[in-house]
Amino acid sequence: MASLLLAFGHGADQDGRWMRFTQQLGPWGQPKLTVDNRPDTVFAEVQGSNAQFEFSGYLEGLDALLERHGPQARILVFNDSLFSHHSRRRWAEFLRDYVPNRGPGVYGDPRTESLAVEGRPLHYLASWMFVLEGEVGQQAFRAALTEVISTFDEAPRWPGYDRFLAHYYAPNRRWGGYTQPMSPQDRERKLRCSWAEHRLSLRLAQQGMMHPFEGLRYRGLHQLDRVLSAYKRLTYR
Repeated sequence: MASLLLAFGHGADQDGRWMRFTQQLGPWGQPKLTVDNRPDTVFAEVQGSNAQFEFSGYLEGLDALLERHGPQARILVFNDSLFSHHSRRRWAEFLRDYVPNRGPGVYGDPRTESLAVEGRPLHYLASWMFVLEGEVGQQAFRAALTEVISTFDEAPRWPGYDRFLAHYYAPNRRWGGYTQPMSPQDRERKLRCSWAEHRLSLRLAQQGMMHPFEGLRYRGLHQLDRVLSAYKRLTYR
């Protein structure tokens, strides 16, 4: 049992919120470890390289956690959007009580896009959080991360993917899009990270290790997150 946070700029305030969140997780929250991808971290246990953004951070954090504490029955992995786009208290309650019903693997918050990949709609786990169930799930996640990182700079190969992302991040989408100003460098980073996020899930699915959350309780929590995200978009605009 353990929890891992990947942040970019992990200050005292966020460290306090992270401590409270891991306490709300109960036994699943400890031991805990933080990776900070911003240089010269003070409050995090691990200085991330930021070489492949959150994906290298997850790998560096997972390796550090396993080296320090050994394999765990379950590892909860988050990035710092936990504090801005999600209901921390409700997620803590959900994860504290969660019982994986499909055995070892990688569980998470699913998404479906209209883009066809290998003849089917794109199904993936949002990369803001993962539940790594059992040593098998942890090793499958590590292997998929390593593969995605090794090809991080490759151009997307799926037909129509560039058009899909251009629409996905369009600032004028009513209930979506990216509301903050984006430089060409920001757009390239977003493209690379989305491409990595989608391929990570595809690799896990090919191994039979991708397990989306299900059930009424999860669906209610997902809708609450959507409301929070929509509110943030409206207030930013």
